[in-house]
Amino acid sequence: MAHADFFRPRRQWRLALLATGILSCSTALAGAHKAIGARVEPVVPDEVRAGVTAIVEETANRWNSQDFATLLGLWDPAEAYPTYLAEEQAEWFVGWDRLRAYLDPPRPVPVIEAIRMFAEDVRVKQIAPDLAVGIWNWHFEMKTIGSNPIGEDVRVSGVFRRTADGWRYIHYAESPKTAGVYLEDLMEKEVRPGWDEFFEEAKKRKREVAKRKQEAAR
Repeated sequence: MAHADFFRPRRQWRLALLATGILSCSTALAGAHKAIGARVEPVVPDEVRAGVTAIVEETANRWNSQDFATLLGLWDPAEAYPTYLAEEQAEWFVGWDRLRAYLDPPRPVPVIEAIRMFAEDVRVKQIAPDLAVGIWNWHFEMKTIGSNPIGEDVRVSGVFRRTADGWRYIHYAESPKTAGVYLEDLMEKEVRPGWDEFFEEAKKRKREVAKRKQEAAR
């Protein structure tokens, strides 16, 4: 999730988010992109669901330990080409060299003071006797030197292989929202309590205003 490279473009990324979000927000708002469909829970053996869920939750625990190198132990060492995509990276990491350099850099990253992760809404789909796909959400919080803590929610997917030591990652990808949708989410969080009550009253007032105008026009 987070690495030294995460912070260098962070300020520029936020500015770009605002610029592109403002341009795309009207398009996003015109669609039904916020519609939530009925939840689908794949049919999967209980032991598979429990095993993959345990690995996802352990991933959060190891991020929270601040010893990020321990995350490598959750990957299948027999996988020749592990693949990893963090939201802040420009390209896929393919192979152990890139994955180790990201999760276990040779030098510590002092700018990162703390990271906290929560795994939420884990769902599992088995695609072969020894393979499963997990989808879930991270709630991610982080503090860097000289800044207030920040947080965000990120969608995630992973492919897991059953090994002698249990389920292990062979593929991992974070799927952030588009700039427009992300900006919309931020703006929604700025709505103060009491909106629903105000909204119902506002609709009545608008109807009254329209009625007065119609009567005045006769």
